[in-house]
Amino acid sequence: MNEILAIVLGSNALTVLITAIITAVSNRKGRLKKIEEDLEVIKKGQKQEEKDTLRTQLLMMIADYPNEKTDILKIAEHYFKDLDGNWTATNVFNHWVQTYCEGAQPEWFKD
Repeated sequence: MNEILAIVLGSNALTVLITAIITAVSNRKGRLKKIEEDLEVIKKGQKQEEKDTLRTQLLMMIADYPNEKTDILKIAEHYFKDLDGNWTATNVFNHWVQTYCEGAQPEWFKD
C-alpha cells in the first residue's frame, strides 16, 4: 500500500512540476511578446521623432542659411530619401532648389 501511495504522490508531484514549468514558459513568452510590441512602438516613435527633427533642421537651414547648399542638400537627402519625408518641407525645399540650384533637382528628390 505504501508503494502505491508513493507512486501516486510521485506522479502528482511530477504533474505539478510539469504544469508549473509549462506555465512559467507560457508566461515568459507572453512577457517577451509584450516587450517586443513595446519596442516596435518605440521604434516607430523614434523614426517619427527623427523625421520631425530633421524637417525642422532643414527648414531652419533654408530660412537662415540658404547659401549653405552642401549642408542643405545633405540634410534634405536624408530627410526625403532615407526617411521618406514628404510633408510641409517639400514645397519649401522645391522653391529653394529653384532659387539656389538653378532648378536642377537632385535625382533623389521626388517633387
